[in-house]
Amino acid sequence: MQGPLDWPRLTRLAVESHATPGLWEVVSAYPNLPVEAQALQTVAVVDDFRRLHIRALVARTVRDLRQEGIEVLVLKGAALLAGGVDKPRPRTMADIDLLVCSGSPERAWRICQTKGWRIADPSATEELYRDHHHLPPLDDSEGVRVGLELHRNILPGVHRLGLDIDKILARSRLVAIGGVEVRVPSREDILLHACLHFAWSNKLGRGGWRTYADAHAIIADPAFDWGRFLAAATSQRVRRCCYWTLRVGARVADLPVPPDVLKRLDPSSGGPLGTLLTRHFANRVSNPDAMTMVSERVQRWCWFAALRESSTSTEADAIWSEGAMEQPESQRPSAPPSRGAFRAAIGTVSYLARLAFRD
Repeated sequence: MQGPLDWPRLTRLAVESHATPGLWEVVSAYPNLPVEAQALQTVAVVDDFRRLHIRALVARTVRDLRQEGIEVLVLKGAALLAGGVDKPRPRTMADIDLLVCSGSPERAWRICQTKGWRIADPSATEELYRDHHHLPPLDDSEGVRVGLELHRNILPGVHRLGLDIDKILARSRLVAIGGVEVRVPSREDILLHACLHFAWSNKLGRGGWRTYADAHAIIADPAFDWGRFLAAATSQRVRRCCYWTLRVGARVADLPVPPDVLKRLDPSSGGPLGTLLTRHFANRVSNPDAMTMVSERVQRWCWFAALRESSTSTEADAIWSEGAMEQPESQRPSAPPSRGAFRAAIGTVSYLARLAFRD
């Protein structure tokens, strides 16, 4: 704060990470802020309103579906905001995620549309999402631009992870938003889901700051218990996903993870390449440009090496693309410019050398 700060870039990073309220809470404690800080303050005020609006939308949607005989489990950031932890971090979110645990997900999706939710993109059809873990996204009709994703399953590839959804539902609990009872996972299962979403679905790349903001809030809850968390991580893939999410979080976000928890999740401490891989994934979280430094092939190899699985197995392609789908034209990102093979090889070797010799 005493040196030069690129306020527009800081604000953009905060917006992309849905972190503006929490960041402004820290920044506003400093005196003599420059005029450039006003943009961050403005967005933070708007996002604080969004948080209240999201809580109200969660309660209203749960009530509307329950009246039609459909029960849902509130997931991820919305679960924290609904009361899943003692003190959720002041962040917002783009979507409300609800797992339909009793009733038809397709019927729930249609009911929500009769209650004011609109299809976010007309080209995102039911047919396109038929085998996806959630139905086509919906948008809030009140203009606050909050999305709704109704899940058929908690994550893509649950069968590959060996995750027992029935046990997660059995451990869930009811919290109140106003006069509406809302079902959320246990504190330990919220952290478990955050670890799996980041490590398995997002390949230890996207959404790191949101993941670690939530993880801090969960771990700080007096009722959270590491023993129950470890007991919920039953399969080898689940344990390794949790290990890498927590190890990288301890490095880049001061996540207070006891060493014995990491040891129980992975007695080999990440394998022979543990230090190099930690630096790679930490770089992906902390450097927005890291994804462009190396090819997807190298990123894929690093991820499979972390899980200690073969990146060339018969199952590898399906695992790497788990949860991906052919997006409608309006949602496709522009293709990055291609690099020559020689330049790509030099860039990759340079990147790996910097990782190997970094402190």
